[in-house]
Amino acid sequence: MTDLDMIEGGTMTPVQRWTGRETKALRHALRMSIRDFAVHLGVAERTVSKWEAGGESVNPRPEMQSALDTALAQAAEEARRRFALALRRTETTAPGAPGGLDLRAAACEQVARARQALGLSADDFAVVLARMLTWQPTGDDVTGWETNSVPPGDVVLALSAILGPSAPANEDTGRFGDLVAVYPNRSEFSTDLPPDQLLGGAKEVRAIGLSLNLLSQGYADRRWHDLVEAGAHVRCLFLDPDGLAIQAREAEESFPAGQLSGLTKLNIETLMRVRDRLPDGLQERMELAVYDDTLRFNVVLVDDLCVAQPYLAESRGVDSPAFVVRRRQARGGLYPVFDQFFETQWRRGRQL
Repeated sequence: MTDLDMIEGGTMTPVQRWTGRETKALRHALRMSIRDFAVHLGVAERTVSKWEAGGESVNPRPEMQSALDTALAQAAEEARRRFALALRRTETTAPGAPGGLDLRAAACEQVARARQALGLSADDFAVVLARMLTWQPTGDDVTGWETNSVPPGDVVLALSAILGPSAPANEDTGRFGDLVAVYPNRSEFSTDLPPDQLLGGAKEVRAIGLSLNLLSQGYADRRWHDLVEAGAHVRCLFLDPDGLAIQAREAEESFPAGQLSGLTKLNIETLMRVRDRLPDGLQERMELAVYDDTLRFNVVLVDDLCVAQPYLAESRGVDSPAFVVRRRQARGGLYPVFDQFFETQWRRGRQL
């Protein structure tokens, strides 16, 4: 073994550097679910899932390395033995070892890809799968299939139907068009689909709203540069901080005069700085503009995915429900509605 070795007396040398491989082995050794393991360490479930999905390419932060050391040291002797055995098994079945393709990893990736394609949480994706199966999976099942366990054969067939270009429409997709998820507020949406995941690998990003905090504050400058340099075209349309519509919204949300205007100016300056620092020839791939019109929706369109939030009277934007829509080829639905809404407002906007 490379990271630790069993020695006499039931003890072992410490893990020199924790990766997703060791964290998963420890969780299995402790016989904990991802949720219980996250509570045990004091981190979010999503953090544990990311560690395990990343395998040897992911290293937890230094403070979490210490927490994992403590969890291993405090584990019962039997759990430590299971941990060592689990690591031995993963070494003998490593992707680089003889034996062909890692079909388990491919199946796990397919589960994650199908869920992300629909923009759903693990619990909501389990509900979708249940409509196609003869049994009811849980959100924990979905998380497990994405990170460590092999999904059953009927689930793999269901995934093929979801990801396939000619998947038949069922009763619900007919009723709900291309709506794939609903969140009660922006916070829950951002937790389940953070900006890094929403924008990662995008080829076209279009956004219209008030201050566009999700894009201006939630996505690092370096990531914007990487995204544009990889070929993305970005258009962001802010509510004019010097216009009448933003003053009306400040009054409606009971903000002090100038507060939303100041925040919007700051966010515009942030993205202008990002644009100005792009290499020559790429700056035109990041377009910024303002509009002065009654605030109706915050809309972010990322390739075939659309996130739309209505602006409700006497309710702040972060408290509004978020609707996730995915464009379906050769069909109607909500995506074309928001697509047209953005393009109409963009044509009426003032370029910066």
